[in-house]
Amino acid sequence: MNMPRGKAAQSPPAPSLRLGALLNSPLMADIRSGRRPGLLLLDYDGTLAPFTTQRSQALPYPGVREALAVLPVKGPGRYVVITGREVADIEPLLNIDPLPEIWGCHGGQRRLVSGKLRDAAVDEAQRKVYRAAEALVREHGLPTTACELKSCSLALHTRGLLPHELARARAVKSAWGRLAANTNLILRRFDGGFELRVPGLDKGVAVRALVSENPESVLVYFGDDSTDEDAFAALAETGMGVLARPRWRKTAAQFRLTPPDEVLAFLDFWGREIPHGTRRLPNPPHSATARSAPGSEKQMESKKTS
Repeated sequence: MNMPRGKAAQSPPAPSLRLGALLNSPLMADIRSGRRPGLLLLDYDGTLAPFTTQRSQALPYPGVREALAVLPVKGPGRYVVITGREVADIEPLLNIDPLPEIWGCHGGQRRLVSGKLRDAAVDEAQRKVYRAAEALVREHGLPTTACELKSCSLALHTRGLLPHELARARAVKSAWGRLAANTNLILRRFDGGFELRVPGLDKGVAVRALVSENPESVLVYFGDDSTDEDAFAALAETGMGVLARPRWRKTAAQFRLTPPDEVLAFLDFWGREIPHGTRRLPNPPHSATARSAPGSEKQMESKKTS
């Protein structure tokens, strides 16, 4: 007899052998015992949310918001989101209050928990190249919706393109390659497209900064894309890389989990078993009542310490 989907989703999936290997690893034992603080780093697309051709509709997998809502955004056990998207695009998709620290544009942007945003500078010459690259997309008859202009890069998404459009996208990639060769930009591929980017920016930038700022912590990074390999490499021996994909591929990550079920099971484990500096109760996303209740944070803290 098949279980209704709604009921099946209420119980977490049984830990797999892959998940067990991660949970029982020596570095995870250090985190669980409190010998070293844990810091959870999460990619977004493909890890916390499914891929979709409508990028603005790439909402988290069911259960992800609820799992993240109980995790701290400050102190030991906190989580950080590291993405190739712009910070402004991620905020409404996460729809969590409070938002965690977010690194956007492959390390080019950093939004602190306070809301302060640091953005890498892009000069006018680079912006001029981006405009020329956008014009090439139009000249090749590709939909403008496939193009994503960000503060530090310009991406062309090929997921969802028709066969004849894919051939045109390959021609655009060659033209962008020539632009990059003649300017201070680089051309990088990602899972579902390619991107003109300011040199020196990748997800490893974010990880190296967090490693430096948290020398006693064990960093655990989840990612699925080739762009996450920079982050895996930056962990070195100070943390653990987890490839979030249905199938194994060549990677610098030590572990692999399949999203969403195994990733959700890990998030549940992290929320229950990892020592946290401050635990918090989940609020409904963008709950005006929860945000405006006078003294609500103090009341919660008194309950936690009583």
